[in-house]
Amino acid sequence: MNRRKQEKNPLSFFILTFVFSWGLWLPSILAGLGINLGIKAEIFTSITVPVGAFAPLIAAMFLVIKQNGWKEGRNFFRQAFDFQVKPFYLFAAFLIPLIIHAMSHYLAPLLGFPVANTLFSENIKVPAFLLAIPYFFLMLIIGGGQEEFGWRGYAQEPLQTRMGIIPASLLIGFFWGLWHLPLWIMPGDGHSTYPFIAFLMMTTSISIIYGWLYNASNKKLVTVIIFHAMNNTAAPLLPFLHLKGGTPESAYWVYAIVNVLAAILAGFYIRKIEKKKSYGM
Repeated sequence: MNRRKQEKNPLSFFILTFVFSWGLWLPSILAGLGINLGIKAEIFTSITVPVGAFAPLIAAMFLVIKQNGWKEGRNFFRQAFDFQVKPFYLFAAFLIPLIIHAMSHYLAPLLGFPVANTLFSENIKVPAFLLAIPYFFLMLIIGGGQEEFGWRGYAQEPLQTRMGIIPASLLIGFFWGLWHLPLWIMPGDGHSTYPFIAFLMMTTSISIIYGWLYNASNKKLVTVIIFHAMNNTAAPLLPFLHLKGGTPESAYWVYAIVNVLAAILAGFYIRKIEKKKSYGM
């Protein structure tokens, strides 16, 4: 007798993701709040932050296997290797982050905000765009791309079925941004130099673009994995940061606003498509 396939549970996914990461980061969080646990907090942070970044993947896989068994868990993981997608959406996944970061990188100095030429080490005598290639593959596997198994691969579809693509994307983006909050407290992490509210604006708004890309590509997870990795690769290649001794990274507001504007465009396009479908066009 075949077991009925259970629906995905976004609430359980969010809870597990937060519990795993924040629990792992707790010693550094307490150290950042001034509670001495006798650990080298900066070293602990440098180790646990990358491990905690796998929480969305781990939470999603755990729930899929728990609800529907190991076979479904393997199928869930394999979806990342489904490259039967129109080349346009793969191209968009590479190009859109570069456009957003280039706009932020060149607009910020015009508005009086300093930014670095590149965040890749200048001691390495290799052009930044070449260093970006291996860096992209690193981001693809352990630097953000793996998170998409959870945010879009697990949570997006059940939420958008209930409330629509745009509200679901905004909700995921909000929780995605909130999930990063301890990084503003933990010793040894550089997030505290830029405003958390601007970061939250970015994750909430850019999630609409993720939502568009995921749905437009016929729910191909590979497109948003590439998009996430490319977004993190473009950050040091076309930076909106200056990394000068912990001074405030005010140009992050420029980056956040550019993302909001891009999300508005994506939102209009999503609404246009949704209206066509509702009228059977």
